[in-house]
Amino acid sequence: MAYITVKTKDIKPIIQATFPNYRKREVIIEVTEKVTFHNLNWSGGTRSEYRACDIAGNSIGNKVNINKPSPWNNPYEGKEISLPEHAVIVEAGFFCGKEVKAMVYIHPANMPKLLPNNL
Repeated sequence: MAYITVKTKDIKPIIQATFPNYRKREVIIEVTEKVTFHNLNWSGGTRSEYRACDIAGNSIGNKVNINKPSPWNNPYEGKEISLPEHAVIVEAGFFCGKEVKAMVYIHPANMPKLLPNNL
């Protein structure tokens, strides 16, 4: 796994398509072929939310709220999915009640398209 931190403005279409109210200045990009969903239900002020879009920033997916099922019966918790080459998954949420930096999961084949020009 490779991580890189970029300015939010450098990937604005992706953030606007997934979490338009995100206000942090940076996001973390993880280059990966698989994503595991975790912390889907509130626990101690901590929760993650996941949303998907394509590399151009167009929303994709069927808007299923994977955070709604009860914690003891949530079929998405711990589920690992393969990340399609054209898709981007963004994870945002809270840790101990404070907003965390968003994590952008991107397929290795698309990473060069996402890098800002100044890197």
